[in-house]
Amino acid sequence: MRALITGGTSGIGYCIAEELIKKGYDVMIVSRKEGDLPKLREKYKDANIEFASYNLIQEEECFRLLEDTKEIDFDLFVNNAGFGDIGRITKTDIRKEIDMVKLNDIATLILVKEFLKRFIAKDKGRVLTVASAAAFAVAPYMNVYYASKSFVYSLAHGYHRELKDMKSKVTISVLCPGPVKTRFEEVANAKFNISSLQPEKVARIAVNKTLKGKLEIVPGFMIKCGHFFSHLFPKRFISKIMRKQSEMKE
Repeated sequence: MRALITGGTSGIGYCIAEELIKKGYDVMIVSRKEGDLPKLREKYKDANIEFASYNLIQEEECFRLLEDTKEIDFDLFVNNAGFGDIGRITKTDIRKEIDMVKLNDIATLILVKEFLKRFIAKDKGRVLTVASAAAFAVAPYMNVYYASKSFVYSLAHGYHRELKDMKSKVTISVLCPGPVKTRFEEVANAKFNISSLQPEKVARIAVNKTLKGKLEIVPGFMIKCGHFFSHLFPKRFISKIMRKQSEMKE
């Protein structure tokens, strides 16, 4: 069994890679830098762990990854690479936000669609794409991030219906965690005011449910409740509530 994981050198992606290694998968991990990968290699000396450097913010790098892996028979593709940001309209860096959309959305579209096509051709394979509980709501000061994850969530649901319509054995899952104890807050320059889950727990839930073919994966009781209530209240009310759930680091 073989899996490709983007953004797999830290955080949730790293823990997903570890879960898959425990289940006997050979893993190819894609990121710009090796990050925490040496620790994974040290811990699992007998595992087949391959690293490949690509900057998926750039479209041509996404297509280069596809070209370089076209002859590899993967069983699972994990689309995890992404980042966030927080700040006032007058303060946030538009170039950083554009890069966020390129990585969170454009790279997702390119890679998820192509791997689905590959898997459909052999009528076998699973895709896990990482969205966020942000996909369920709107939030001031993290507008672009929330919008980008709504795209990922919607895309996964649409592809799921197409797979069902064609009676394909291929499955797609979308992971929608709330705050997780990773470097996300550091990169996003934010501090969350609600409790965070451990990435190991999120990864374990995500892998197990993906391998069972579950579409929507929402770890944590509070986030599940938030998802339910997000359908009942107007967006203006939700944005007021969400304003209190994170703080900008000045």
